[in-house]
Amino acid sequence: MKLLTLLFALLSLSIPASPQVQKRKVSESEVKAVIQAVEDEIYDYGYQKQFYQMGKDVGTPNAPRSRMQIYIEPEVDAEDGGARVIYKLMPHGEVLRDFVIRKDGLVVLSGNPQNGFPPTQEASTKTVYMDDDEVCQMKHDWLREFFVVDDTPSAERIQEAAQRQKARTGFSDWEYRHRQSGK
Repeated sequence: MKLLTLLFALLSLSIPASPQVQKRKVSESEVKAVIQAVEDEIYDYGYQKQFYQMGKDVGTPNAPRSRMQIYIEPEVDAEDGGARVIYKLMPHGEVLRDFVIRKDGLVVLSGNPQNGFPPTQEASTKTVYMDDDEVCQMKHDWLREFFVVDDTPSAERIQEAAQRQKARTGFSDWEYRHRQSGK
């Protein structure tokens, strides 16, 4: 029996363990880059009016602004900078999305808002399709930050967002709509 135990122990040492994904803490600048990516997408797709009276009002009567909560996974994959984020993306509702931090610091969100975040896309889906307890646990454990949506952003802010979106994904919805309309 001792020989069998010894052989089993030696055999288990020779079998490589499944590789563990190395994680590291997300930095403050990376958190800001995630928030920038979320805000840029909102302005690029023209969703800002959908946030009216959604979050805490931090604007003025003439310039409404909504402060929205965002939950960011506190650790990212050390190799590719990948992690997940939960936030409200109106008009779609609350979404869970994977993101990747590129070497140049830009954050790319997974999924395409035009697809509506179906339940079949785990990397970018609505939280309504997920287990409530799991979503609550993520929100409890993850970093809680805020982003602000300006109801009437300046033309310059929209154009900057569109440029960053195009740099991230190769496509800008704002640019496409304005090219189509000739504006």
